[in-house]
Amino acid sequence: MIHNPGAEELLRARTLGFYTPRPGRRPAPRQTQEITYDIGELATTLNGLGIDPDSVVRMTKCISRRLVLLVELADGSAQLLKWPDSDTELDNDYEYVMLSLFDRLDFPAQTRAALPRLLAGGPETRVIALDVVRDCDPLSDLIRGRQPVDTGHLVRLAAVFAGLHRTPIAEAYAEYPEWLLWPPVPKTTDLSPYEYAHGCGMEFDVYIRTMQDLAPDFRELHDDWRPDSLVHFDMRDDNILIARDPDSPLPLRIIDWELAGFGDPRYDIGYLVGQFMMGALRRHGDMNASTSAQRNIRTFLTAYRRLSTLERADEERIFQYAGITLLLQASMRLQQLGALNRVGHLCLLYGRRLIQNPSPEVILR
Repeated sequence: MIHNPGAEELLRARTLGFYTPRPGRRPAPRQTQEITYDIGELATTLNGLGIDPDSVVRMTKCISRRLVLLVELADGSAQLLKWPDSDTELDNDYEYVMLSLFDRLDFPAQTRAALPRLLAGGPETRVIALDVVRDCDPLSDLIRGRQPVDTGHLVRLAAVFAGLHRTPIAEAYAEYPEWLLWPPVPKTTDLSPYEYAHGCGMEFDVYIRTMQDLAPDFRELHDDWRPDSLVHFDMRDDNILIARDPDSPLPLRIIDWELAGFGDPRYDIGYLVGQFMMGALRRHGDMNASTSAQRNIRTFLTAYRRLSTLERADEERIFQYAGITLLLQASMRLQQLGALNRVGHLCLLYGRRLIQNPSPEVILR
């Protein structure tokens, strides 16, 4: 999503569904397992990060598309080691630079505590070492439950984002102007014959018709984009970790900053609203799931509005960005599975509704 030559065309290809690899070509290895590594093979990397290989007592592979290891040391401490993403567009040092930037920005204390701390790493090792938050659950697990997410969690999350989005970025933006982000939708949805012929999945026609119907709305979103804040840009519910202990000194942690940059703060909020909706769409017809999603959205937005400069008029744009989140989910299902299936069709339906009629009343009606 970084604004550089070719990025716009790559974005267009992915969102319009004619991007390779083909459906099913690239699996997502999301599993946690105990593994045994030859410390000798990792000794160079560990030494480069300032970790004595002889002090490592256990390493555990974490849930991630990229290689992420939880390294536990003999003194009882632990570090999280992250290798670059194998996806060629993400195989870079953006996250290292972003995490290095955090300590230079004037975040409120509550926001800074929720952001990872870079312990070591850089271009030399191509691996970064981060501090670890223990005994936590991803927000995705809480959303999948039938009960609404605890109000305290949502209020704290709103406070973290309000602090993130109101932190001045002028100096950082001047230093990294190439980190300007754009809405993750194409400015044009016209397809060439080649692109149309290489659309992903049997239901590509259904998907592309919806995207083409929304072309005027996409152009409006580009025209109204406000790149005046630091944004995460990938606010999936599994990128938010919540401590199980309510008295934990680190109750929240927001992870995976490799797509972050300077953009519209309303996008982060809309993306998260879309995640709450996804939790209900996966169990469409379950009134408890719908009610929980509505309460989660209302509680989070109310808290964020009180803690930020958000105007009520801004909420329409937030709901449109939530609609984009659902469209991206439909695109991902089409490209990975080759079909939209029930959830993908619901994502198209509600995504279009939210973009064309951005109102709270549309949510899960």
